[in-house]
Amino acid sequence: MSKRSRTSRRIRPWWLAGVFAVAAAVVGLWPSQDFSSDRVVVRVPRANTPVLEVLDSVARENPKAHLNLLRFGARIQGNFAVPRGYYEISPRDPWWRSLRRLKMGYETPRLLVVRGYQGREAVVERMASTFYEAPQDVERALFGGDSVVPVLPNTYEVYASLRPHEVAQRLGREFDVFWNASRTESAQALGLSRYEVTILASIVQAESKEPEEWKRIAGVYLTRLKQGKRLEADPTVVYAVLDRKLVAAPVRRVTGAMLGVAHPYNTYRTKGLPPGPLATVHPPVIDSVLASKATGELFFCANPAKPGFHLFSRSYAEHLRNRSRYLKSLGR
Repeated sequence: MSKRSRTSRRIRPWWLAGVFAVAAAVVGLWPSQDFSSDRVVVRVPRANTPVLEVLDSVARENPKAHLNLLRFGARIQGNFAVPRGYYEISPRDPWWRSLRRLKMGYETPRLLVVRGYQGREAVVERMASTFYEAPQDVERALFGGDSVVPVLPNTYEVYASLRPHEVAQRLGREFDVFWNASRTESAQALGLSRYEVTILASIVQAESKEPEEWKRIAGVYLTRLKQGKRLEADPTVVYAVLDRKLVAAPVRRVTGAMLGVAHPYNTYRTKGLPPGPLATVHPPVIDSVLASKATGELFFCANPAKPGFHLFSRSYAEHLRNRSRYLKSLGR
């Protein structure tokens, strides 16, 4: 046998091993999406959904997604069950890593944006769509009777697999963090709980969009609470008539007929604060309430000379004069 023939036989096994190594590397590093650079959203609202069924739903929602290798790998792995949650498949990740994330339930965090001035219906709708829950289940978890869970406007990083009671617990913890020792002491100095301060702040927030007025408006309501008078806050009437579905939103003006609506939030009929906040409250409004005090002023009405601002008064006679000026301005 020639020397050349013996050399060829020695080299061939190493050459074959190299080919197999390269092929294995190509297959192992092949991206989750074939020839695509777009991130794919995978929603799994039902626990233990077969992975092939999940991938089929992705294909229906996003025809541009190319997940052939993922399908092949899923079949090899026995069409495993995917835990409930929200996932994103990155085009840069190898296919086997994406399948492992789905198999182990390694969710992609979502950003839950809670805005200010959002009422019960808006909060429930947002939460239900984020966490794959029925609105009535979310409402039961976030609301106790007529009282709204104190949800602070913020951007929260959450997992879609959270159940309604877990969402409520999470938002409650955020509320606890906001109410540090200093804020809690300020609330106690006003003779209010932190929840009552939040309720009052929701009324103040609805009364004016001008930050420089928040403390003064809060002072009016603190004076009325201190003297045992009804708050007679128009925003609580608006809340009541909308909740009873007596009128359509938006309510441009509170009428005399609305003042008599029987509702726990209607502070023209009931003394004290309503059972819960009217809407989600911006933290600066809460801080303004905490910095306010009862000043002796009992009334305020819109200032015709300065739109968006109010005229304040200590007596009902003075309030009637201010109100008359405002009504005359409407007839101009």
